[in-house]
Amino acid sequence: MDVDDEDVALFRTSSDINFLKSLHEFISSEKERLRLCGPAGAPDERRYAVYSAAFDKVIDYATAYEPILTAIKKEYDEFIAAVKTNDRKAKLARGKLKALVTQPTSLMYCQKRAAQLQERIAVIQRDTAEVQAKTNRLQECRKNRRDSQQPEALDDQAQIPVGQIPGLKFEESLNPEALDEHLKFFKQKRADLLSKKKSQYVPAQVKRELVIKMKSTLNQRDELGLENNKLQLRCKQLTFLNEAISSWEKSASRPPLLEFLDSELERISEMKVCKTDSYGINKDVFEEDDPCKVRESELLMDYIERFSDLFEAGEYEAAAYHAAKSPHGVLRNMETMERFKSVTMYEGELPPALLFFQALTISVQPGKRLPGEVLSLEGVRCALQHGYIQLVTFWVTQHRLTYSEELGDVICSHGAEDPRVADTCLALAHIVYTACGVLRKAALSMCRRGLISGAFEFIYKSRDFTVEDCMFVLRGCPSLDLMQDFTQLYEGKPALLSVGFICHSLLKSDLEDLAFQLLEKIYAGGQGALEKTILNDVMCSAESWSEIATRCEQRGWHQLAQKIISILLSQPGAVCLSQEQDSVELMEHVFM
Repeated sequence: MDVDDEDVALFRTSSDINFLKSLHEFISSEKERLRLCGPAGAPDERRYAVYSAAFDKVIDYATAYEPILTAIKKEYDEFIAAVKTNDRKAKLARGKLKALVTQPTSLMYCQKRAAQLQERIAVIQRDTAEVQAKTNRLQECRKNRRDSQQPEALDDQAQIPVGQIPGLKFEESLNPEALDEHLKFFKQKRADLLSKKKSQYVPAQVKRELVIKMKSTLNQRDELGLENNKLQLRCKQLTFLNEAISSWEKSASRPPLLEFLDSELERISEMKVCKTDSYGINKDVFEEDDPCKVRESELLMDYIERFSDLFEAGEYEAAAYHAAKSPHGVLRNMETMERFKSVTMYEGELPPALLFFQALTISVQPGKRLPGEVLSLEGVRCALQHGYIQLVTFWVTQHRLTYSEELGDVICSHGAEDPRVADTCLALAHIVYTACGVLRKAALSMCRRGLISGAFEFIYKSRDFTVEDCMFVLRGCPSLDLMQDFTQLYEGKPALLSVGFICHSLLKSDLEDLAFQLLEKIYAGGQGALEKTILNDVMCSAESWSEIATRCEQRGWHQLAQKIISILLSQPGAVCLSQEQDSVELMEHVFM
């Protein structure tokens, strides 16, 4: 966008004119981006944001007039905010007015509906009275019939079930196929219970015997503990007395032995056994006999048995929350997850495996005691398989998962399969990749969402972003605009890739034609544009450009290939070693 003469008159210096040009370019590019990204005619709110940002640039540039310009911008912002507020109030008032206008009509319809319902209630009450009268007459007839007949033996007759079958709806209880399926389910459940009875359960008498044996062992342990304390005290006293007599014998001026022994015996009588007096005893040997440890093991066993009871009873939600709050995380593992996944028949919307993982994420604080990588991956797969993207969004944004690269790949794959949630999945994958340090995939997810500017800002801020990572992003989201962005300056910083490097890297691949389109666009951009691009390319050698020209000739881009060859041959030091009909190879080219 060219600068007008009036603007040049106001801005005298070259820096002012350059700033004005950059400002016009910024406004034009942002408006063009709004036009491309949105429908025809960008909303006033977005255009206002563009001009507000331009005004901020003017304020930052004209530091001498910063207070005045800031005050002007503040007045504009306040005025626009007031206009928005008045607009909202006007819309609210119009809505209220519309509701008031339709209120009489609504009242008329409600009164009419009330009259209809009163009539239906009267009809229902009349029908109910008739049915009740018939029921009373039938009951009297049956009672008279039973009194008149003699009682008969009914032991050999089959009992007819009365009432609704548990676990089936009334319609299903009348369907033979549903009854057969329900019967198969009960037979399978009975077989499972019988199998578990043989392999996992023992008679109650065994438990009672073990309890008696444990009490006897604990009593014996207490008696041995008392005896051990006495022996430790005796050992401590004798050891002290031995050391005292040895020191008395070695001393030069020693008192009488009887007086010395009296004083030492008084000290010995005051001794007690301490915890540190276990001479030569390995404490790990007796760790299993610790009452606290025994009690804790009993509690864990009771907790696991309670979980098994809830699971076998079909109370999967209660079992899931019970397992999620298990002490020491004994049930917060993949084995429990696999057990929930094995359930195929359940009631409710959420499957048991998803109930368990949801309980895991609810029962922990963000960032603390998170589920492991494998468990997090399995939970997200289960949620995505059943279409619960909202749960995955909550888990990822609230940091209730252990992030991994594979987790981000699973979310991205689901977005590719379901276009309705593609943007959400890419945003969640970007969070996961960024947290894991997989920068190339994080930038690729932003590019696939159309956030090219944000992606380049992310790439330039990441110091570990390599040339291979740039090519990975380009191959993952191929487009001519993205290739141009990679080969252009970004806010005064050098380009990440060169045109020659991109084109040479894409030779003999699916993106080869896209590279030739980039060269063709540069060639059509004006006189000397392609030559300037080739001569200023420090990432691609003359041999690589020669290979590009050869490939252009083979793919039918004859004019482009001849132009590249002519540019290379026109440089000092360029030597044409061989020339055939389909290829030309250049060697020993030196850019001066």
